Amino acid sequence: MKLIRKRIPFFFAALTCAAFLLLSGCGDSEKMQEYKALGISQMESGDYESAVQSFQKALDQSVGTIGAEELDICYYKALALYESGDTEGALEAYTTLVEYDSKNWEVYYLRGNIYLLEGQTEAALEDYAQAFSLNDDDVELCVHIYENLSDAGLAENGQEYLDKVMSVTPSTAEEYYFVGDMYFLTEDYENALTNLQQAEELGYDKALLLLGTIYAEEGDSESAEAAFTSYMEKYPDDAEALNELGEMTLEAGEYENAVRYLESALELGDTSVERAVLKNLIIAYEYSGDFESACDTAETFLSKYEDEEVSREYEFLQTRVGEDIESSSDADEAESSEDGDADTSESAEESEAVESAE
Repeated sequence: MKLIRKRIPFFFAALTCAAFLLLSGCGDSEKMQEYKALGISQMESGDYESAVQSFQKALDQSVGTIGAEELDICYYKALALYESGDTEGALEAYTTLVEYDSKNWEVYYLRGNIYLLEGQTEAALEDYAQAFSLNDDDVELCVHIYENLSDAGLAENGQEYLDKVMSVTPSTAEEYYFVGDMYFLTEDYENALTNLQQAEELGYDKALLLLGTIYAEEGDSESAEAAFTSYMEKYPDDAEALNELGEMTLEAGEYENAVRYLESALELGDTSVERAVLKNLIIAYEYSGDFESACDTAETFLSKYEDEEVSREYEFLQTRVGEDIESSSDADEAESSEDGDADTSESAEESEAVESAE
């Protein structure tokens, strides 16, 4: 059984509404930051349509040049467009940048992700191939493309990227990590461990998380716990890592540990991962048999975010909590009835004793 791994769907890149930016005149950088912050907050709460509007208002403050800030805002806007259900708008935005800068490998990768998620396989493969042709020495890119294709049931289409990574002789901590990551994806745990251990020794601490995952996969819970603990001792406030640990232990069937990791992540108050943490926590509580906490968490989730899957789960959990309450009530009534019968029996015996004495 392969453990859940956090996929990076949009790969640390930016998207720009190039045509709009070139037409912009004067601007206000302070207002730009305010609208950007508002848009991010709206995305975190699941209000993607409002987020799109806020990011556009931020772009309205552009001074007429395409800088790093504008690119970053447009990245958020494109993601908000997709999450709001406007796939066409997101693809148009990516295509605009492709036309603006045909040598930007990152945007081909990003657009390819959306095509893949939308089932447009040929278009996705073309974009991935173009991204690779523009950046064929990037081991991390190859790993992500292969993972995305593998998750979509298209591992055979990722053979070129797999071969590229396997041909690399690692020399840096990062290269050891991503080569180890590829071995992990292909379930060659022996070689994965060798490379990941080397990455960790060279100071790439993130390798500890993947090492812990492999140890757990192989049933070595002691080593897995040691690896996870070692990472969290260095990064105790990493809510994203705690959420990832929660996902890993949840998939491994260690529900109590999953609850512990996810509760710790939630306590950190990191709004950027709150939605994912709450959703995982609902599952962890349910699988551990704590339906009441699962129901309460689902209610909290739905007070902040919209999600049909969680809504259905909440309805189910309400019935389970109701059954538990009814069952508990029936048990109390039965116990009360037994106590009453005992009292009646004792009273009868006492009466008989009194009559006999008389």
